[in-house]
This record gives sequence, C-alpha cells and structure tokens, in this order.
Amino acid sequence: MNWALEEAKKLIEKYPEKDTFVIASGVSPSGYIHIGNFREIVTTFFVGKELENLGKKVRFILSFDDFDRFRKVPNGMPESYSKYIGMPYTNIPSPFSKDKTYGKELEDIFLEELSRLDIYPEIIYQTEQYKSGRYDKKIILAMNKRKEIFDIISKFKTQEFTVEDKNNYYPISLYCQCCGKDSTTIVNYNEKTHEVEYECVCGNHNIQRIEKSGNIKLQWKIDWPMRWQEEGVIFEPGGRDHSAENGSYAVSKVISKEIFGYDAPSYIAYDFIGIKGANGKMASSTGNVLTLTDLLRVYDKNIILWFYAKNKPNHQFNIALDEDVLRYYAEFDRLVKSYFQGKLDENTASIVSLTGVTKNYTSNPDFGSIANFLPMVSYNEKMLANLLSKEDIDCESVLFKKRLLQAKCWLEKYNNSRINILNEFNQDFYDSLNEEEKQWLKDTLVVLQQNYSTTQELQKSLYAVVKTGEEDSKILKSKQKRYFQIIYNLILGKDSGPKMGLLLSAMNYETIESKLQKKHELVRQRIDKKDN
Repeated sequence: MNWALEEAKKLIEKYPEKDTFVIASGVSPSGYIHIGNFREIVTTFFVGKELENLGKKVRFILSFDDFDRFRKVPNGMPESYSKYIGMPYTNIPSPFSKDKTYGKELEDIFLEELSRLDIYPEIIYQTEQYKSGRYDKKIILAMNKRKEIFDIISKFKTQEFTVEDKNNYYPISLYCQCCGKDSTTIVNYNEKTHEVEYECVCGNHNIQRIEKSGNIKLQWKIDWPMRWQEEGVIFEPGGRDHSAENGSYAVSKVISKEIFGYDAPSYIAYDFIGIKGANGKMASSTGNVLTLTDLLRVYDKNIILWFYAKNKPNHQFNIALDEDVLRYYAEFDRLVKSYFQGKLDENTASIVSLTGVTKNYTSNPDFGSIANFLPMVSYNEKMLANLLSKEDIDCESVLFKKRLLQAKCWLEKYNNSRINILNEFNQDFYDSLNEEEKQWLKDTLVVLQQNYSTTQELQKSLYAVVKTGEEDSKILKSKQKRYFQIIYNLILGKDSGPKMGLLLSAMNYETIESKLQKKHELVRQRIDKKDN
C-alpha cells in the first residue's frame, strides 16, 4: 500500500471513535508560496483522500499564518518594503494591487494554484482569528502559565538561564499600537486584570488589556499546540526543520499536553524538495523559489501530484526542468495507460490513483514528440501539426494545444535545446560499420522513397529492413536495436533520439541521403537507378 493509505489506517486504528478526522496543514505567506511549502499541504491532502476512501469523514484545514511578522524582503519584492519589517503580513500593502494586503495577495495566488490541482481545503486566516478575540482565553492561559512554559522550553535548550530570564519571559509577540511593529518589550503583566504594559523602540509606552486587543500573537511553539487543541487536530505534517530532536514539534508536543491538556496529533516529517541543477534550499523569504504556477507551465497537474505521491514525505527529491521532463512525461503516460488496463501492481496503482487521473488522460498526445520536433520546424505550429498528423494525433484538440503550450514554455524558458542534425557526414562512424550494416543504410534509402500516410507505416517498414532471414527473436531485436543506433549516430551523432519514423518524416530525403551514404556512393547509386 502507498504511504498515505498506511498513515490513514494508523489514524483509524488510533482514533476508532472519531466521527470526523481533523487533519491540518499550515503555511506563512512570507513570499511566494513554493513547491517546498506545497509538500505540507499535499501530504495532508493525500492522507485525507485515503481516509475518505476508507469511508471516513474528513475536515482538511489549511491555516495561513498571516499574523506572523514580516522578517525580510524577498527577491522580487520592492526594496522599499524593508520599512515594513516587523509588521504582520496582513498590515502591509500589496506591491501588486491596491485592494489587497501583502499576505492576502500571496495567499490568493496560492489558492488559485491549488484549485488548478483540484485541492480545496478549509481555509483559516490566523489574522482574523487573533483579531476576533477567539484565542484571547488561550493567550491569557499562556500568560498565566508563562513560567511553566519557560521551564518546558528551557529543557530543550543547551544554554543556561537565570531567574531573571524566567521572570522576564512572556510567550507572546505584541505589535505596537502606534508603529504597528513587534519591536516591543513587555515590562509588566497583571494576571488579575490581564493588562499588559509594554514599551516600543518607536517611543510608545502603553498599557492594554489582552481581551479584544487584536495586536497580540502567541509565539510559534505555543501558537501551534494551542491551535491543535482549538481545532481538534489529529494529524499534521511538519518540515524537517521542525522535526529535529529539539525542534518545534518536540517542544510543542509537551506544551500541548502540559499547558493546553491536549495530546499532540500524529505527525509526519517531510523533507526538502530541490530544483534539479539548482543549489540551496528553497525559501519564500529569499525568493529562491519555484512555484506551482512555474510547474504547471511545464507539467500536467497529475504529473505534479505524482511526484509527491510516489515519494514518501521523509524522502528528499528534486523536480527537474531539464531533459528529464521528457522522461517523466513518458514514464507517467505509460503508467496511466497500464493503470486503466489493470496491469499495475497494487502499490503502483494506488499511487497513480492519488493523482486523480481520469481515463481521458490517455488521450493526451505524446509530449516528447511535440517538444522534440517543435524546434525542428522552427516553432511553426502548422508545420508541426502537419508532421504530427502522421502520428494520428489530433492537433486541433484541447489536450494537444495544452501540451503544445507546455512544450513551448519548457523549450524557451528551461531547456532551449533542439534536435541537432550533424552538419558533416559522420565518416569515422560510417567506416566502423560492416558490410551488412552498410547494406541496411542502402535499404533504408529505398524504403524512404515510398509514400507513407502515417509514421507507423514507415516505422514498420524500417523494422523490416533487418528482418529478412532472422528467425531467432533475440538476435532480431538485437540487430534492430543496432540498426536504429546506426541511423541515430549518422544523423544526430548519438545512440538514441526521438521516434525514428517521426524523425525521418521531419527531414527531407536529400538531407537523410547525405547523412547515410558517402558522396561517391550516392552518385553511384543514382547512376545505377538510372541504368535500371
């Protein structure tokens, strides 16, 4: 069984009396929400999907931690935004539109991306929750038990703390009512009146009550377990950085039990996702990101989900935008075809099922053919359609046009490669051939002088070039493989390439002829034809 089904069964066994399984994920809109952040949401999504497949009612939460402080200006954002550092994301104007905040702008972009993947969680905006007063009692509880919280957190740290440190500890961040930043220091707290006295570097000195204040937020390791208890969460994943022995989950697990009286939810740690060919961890705050929109410009949505479904959450993997794109498309297309033919093993089939793929997907045209031959026809879509029509591809279909756009984006933005036909005759390789192999090339030129309505017909005739007299299937397949390698080497200078019938259909006869035979042999062959 796949990892998500395994986790779903564990949850059912752990919570046999649950009517509704509350599963949660969260993300902070510090910058563009990237494909690494997405792993948290999709991990929860897959577990929820398997719970529903097992007949359980699921409440799938996505919390936007938009009441967090703005820490640094990411790449791609105006440098002038440094003036907002220390403010919550929802108190900062959007750099893109007048009617949205910074946080809301980035959240809406991400939600639109999720909708394109058919993922629709229940959204909780933490700014709204804090400002509504919903958490006021929990804030008061944490403030009243701040010394107990300090003791818990201290056990997970190596440095020594003083009595003064403990007395001066408060488990909250407070945004100044004057400048709006969290550059505040709490100087006193009255447990009876719930009044907080604070000073800010801007010069503001104030006393306020916690109730309905709307400018106080619990610190992360207290905020996280508070929300587990508030929502009744029984499952939530977390990133590798939160999952260390002394990390956020370990601390929050104890705070959840000892302060809020709630058993921490089941937990899966997920690892980082890289971009093949790029160095460093993705981070919204630095701008070193690849978003779902970036992926959707190149990959089908089902393939994107497949990347996350086939890799267990604790396995790190890279998403490629180089020539491996062709391999991934070909591999997934084969899997889907086998899936609907009932030919996959149970585990592989369950992984494909998680992607939400439908039988309509099998009508998709071959991405490799589009991407390989689009540069050969100088991006002329009519010429490409004429060529691929010989492959029995409906070039007027929505599916074709979608993959055409994806192929163009990949070629122009990420790959910019093309099939390179050798400029010169590959003399050294040709001289290495034996007489039988040279005869195959002559026979190929004869085959190419015929008219074929489809590339499948041409492909069949090409295979037949080496069939004569061969009865042993293994020997025949070996010779046919060698035959294709010879043509690829003489035309492209390498052992492999796109489908042979399509490649030769895309080239004019004279060009093929000049690559497969020496010049003096070409002259002789033409004279022989004339004499006959």
